[in-house]
Amino acid sequence: MILPLLPFCFFFPFLSIISLFLSLLLMLSIFISFFNLSCTSLITLSDPLSFAMISLSIFSVILIFISSFNMKQIYFFISLILFLLLITFLSSNTILFFISFETVLIPTLLIITMKGKSPERIQAGIYLILYTMFGSFPLLLSIIFYSNLSSFPYIFVNPSFPSFTIFFSLAFLIKFPMFLFHLWLPKAHVEAPLEGSMILAATLLKLGGYGLIRFIPFIFKPHPILSPTIISISLMGALLTSLNCIRQKDIKALIAYSSVAHMALSIAAIFSFKSYGMNSAILMMFAHGLTSSALFFLVTIIYNHSHSRNILIFKGLLIISPNITFWFFILLMLNLSAPPSINIISEILIMKSLYDFNFLSIIPFSLSSLATASFSIFLYSNISNHTNLVYPASSPPSHKSFLSLFLHSSPSILLSLKPEIFFL
Repeated sequence: MILPLLPFCFFFPFLSIISLFLSLLLMLSIFISFFNLSCTSLITLSDPLSFAMISLSIFSVILIFISSFNMKQIYFFISLILFLLLITFLSSNTILFFISFETVLIPTLLIITMKGKSPERIQAGIYLILYTMFGSFPLLLSIIFYSNLSSFPYIFVNPSFPSFTIFFSLAFLIKFPMFLFHLWLPKAHVEAPLEGSMILAATLLKLGGYGLIRFIPFIFKPHPILSPTIISISLMGALLTSLNCIRQKDIKALIAYSSVAHMALSIAAIFSFKSYGMNSAILMMFAHGLTSSALFFLVTIIYNHSHSRNILIFKGLLIISPNITFWFFILLMLNLSAPPSINIISEILIMKSLYDFNFLSIIPFSLSSLATASFSIFLYSNISNHTNLVYPASSPPSHKSFLSLFLHSSPSILLSLKPEIFFL
């Protein structure tokens, strides 16, 4: 259904947007007509998890094509990433899943190192490769030694060894990324061009979450030590990275650390081993993918005029560009999970799953949510309620930019009317 339309993405930039829109509408109509449809074959599978991730990937690429300021230079890489993502999310074979799961990093690395502008982009690429290879090798060994190399449901010979559980989950936790394995993400976001930051925030971070949710029924069991340890690290990581956002002056680094905090909550929800914890993680990944991508796009619009990512330069934006300030307000409210949006629904379900796992986990969860609200409010008040002497006068953003921001934010609000469409 989707794959035959992909050649348009590689060679015809304008037709690629039309073909992706048609494929997304066709997929939505089929899935809604046969709600809770689940289909598995020797090569592909289809369920609400795959549907959510494929929808997010296609819609994100459409938004990137609309938002891009360097369309001709970036189309091939983004289209290749989309092709590999679709294979990953549709694959029911362990080896094919691993190959596409790891190969998607190659065009991502090329976008950062070839299209980035600062000399530090090479260091960011090295961090990306080292961290991901550190987790990929144990994952490959686990698949080879413990899997029968068959198709879904990913039958494993003996997944009861603790070493197997740790090795298998390491690659997914690094890509999510889990706190303590997250240092590659801020560097990659800061040095990546707009398109790289958008695809990284929207879909590539979700590969780790997809892998965990997909494989958890077959390789994980509630463990008296492993599960509380991962949840504790994730919740403390969410709190610490949210506090770190308050002291950030580079706004791209701030959004990157905010991504780490949100994904940490998703990891904690997944390892609570509650069904609504899994569903909340899916909602969080979908909502964060749209919100974070929109924030990176909005920051790039301002950077193209001010030539700086320093928050101090953005002061007085309300006077200079009230339209941009309005979208900052909308996106920051979505970022701190204000209603009505699927963001708040996901956080409520995460809180419920953590409370059922251990009621004490509500304490770091609440503190991290408070810290997220604090830096979001601080950022908005800082850019809107001060006098700016540095920001230069310039032409307002185009209508295409506002269209992209509207398309980024509207699904998070509209899907709050029917969030169960993504429930497992």
